[in-house]
Amino acid sequence: MSGNVLCIGDIILDSYSHGDVKRISPEAPIPVLKINNNKYEVLGGCGNVAKNICGAGSQCHIISVCGDDEESIVLKKLLKDSKKLTFNLFTDKSRCTTKKIRFVSGNQQILRVDKESNQPISSKLETKILSIIKSKIEFFDVIVLSDYNKGLLTDNLLKNTIELSRKKNKLIIVDPKKIDFSPYKGANIITPNFKELLEASKIKKNLKNEDDPNTVVRLSKELLKKYHFDAIVTTRSSDGISIVDKKNASLHLPSKAQEVFDVSGAGDTVIAYIASGVANGRSLFNATEIANDAAGISVGKFGTTVVNEKDLLNSNQKNKLCKLRELNYDLKKYKNKTIGFTNGCFDLIHQGHIFYLKEARKMCDFLILGLNSDNSIKKIKGKDRPILNQMERTEILANFDFIDKILIFNEETPINLIKKIRPNIIFKGDDYRIDEVVGSKVIKNWGGKIKLIKCVKGKSTSSIIRKIKNVT
Repeated sequence: MSGNVLCIGDIILDSYSHGDVKRISPEAPIPVLKINNNKYEVLGGCGNVAKNICGAGSQCHIISVCGDDEESIVLKKLLKDSKKLTFNLFTDKSRCTTKKIRFVSGNQQILRVDKESNQPISSKLETKILSIIKSKIEFFDVIVLSDYNKGLLTDNLLKNTIELSRKKNKLIIVDPKKIDFSPYKGANIITPNFKELLEASKIKKNLKNEDDPNTVVRLSKELLKKYHFDAIVTTRSSDGISIVDKKNASLHLPSKAQEVFDVSGAGDTVIAYIASGVANGRSLFNATEIANDAAGISVGKFGTTVVNEKDLLNSNQKNKLCKLRELNYDLKKYKNKTIGFTNGCFDLIHQGHIFYLKEARKMCDFLILGLNSDNSIKKIKGKDRPILNQMERTEILANFDFIDKILIFNEETPINLIKKIRPNIIFKGDDYRIDEVVGSKVIKNWGGKIKLIKCVKGKSTSSIIRKIKNVT
């Protein structure tokens, strides 16, 4: 991936001081934190957005403002240390650099101390920043406005940047913090959390059915029409992410978080991966699916953190192995698409396997692989098989992007899986006849079909085993 993203917004220095709490203060009912040497500082605010854009594989340039203080020196050093990241950091002597100091025991924050100025920047500095934006905008595919409501993104700067981006046919994405969304009018995509969506819709109290996607759709449609956005992507904490666009298309993604340590920065991760995705030609819906995966990883880490491509790859590999009940979401999501199914032992992966699976994936939108368990293989091929156990085989297969999901089954045939999944196509090698393929009779019940794929001659696990035996 590459893609160039311009990130304009409030930069923050996030500081963490770790220690241990072993007693309560005799002076007041508060914990006493004994600080240890574990202290560190990282880029926060739009700096964290930019770092995650780079982590997603794109180039990013930051435009922001800081004070003339020690914190600004640390910020500049952190910015210079980041690969794929360039910046214009304006110094305003009338304000301090925004800093959030977190005191932590274990993975629990004891206290946060903020040092900030949230006064709007001067018109003079506003003019300088707009001039830089005008000079650089041609070099970027996507513009991100990361608004932490610290004074950089004034109404006038927002209006001019959005108008300029539209004029130059640049896609502009906003992470809002203002209660009133009118300053963001005309942006392509806006990414509020559910609370921000409620506030912008002038709803004062929490709704009982706030986890109901229909509520999100209704409120989003109202705001899309009112402010001329192309799409609203709402992060809904443990309920996942919802997308609604001006064409009335919507998608609701469940949270991918396996465990939650810290939700701070998850919104930054979402907008970063959406920006990187669309900058590299992905559709908004596809980019948001990836962003949802990345957010699930982000909340599983402590503190302000970066999710990189390797994290995402490792997570996706783990997520490919699933149980049948976990597959229901994907089957619903692809209900109007072509679901493919194949099965086998896949012991000692070889060229024939790769060719076969690639060809199968070309003919469907979502390929599910039923993998024989170790016990199942022993029943079919004897006590000396498999050569590689089921987890080794799964780990190898999960690395191939042409496989979407893997289910391990214990029976000698996958007929029960097939009946429950109800695929549109069952794939098998052309060394079988159609009537010999497991599921060939039942698939007709739901209008599915069998596809035979030409086998690569001379490529089989059995032939590899024979060669090894001859060598030894």
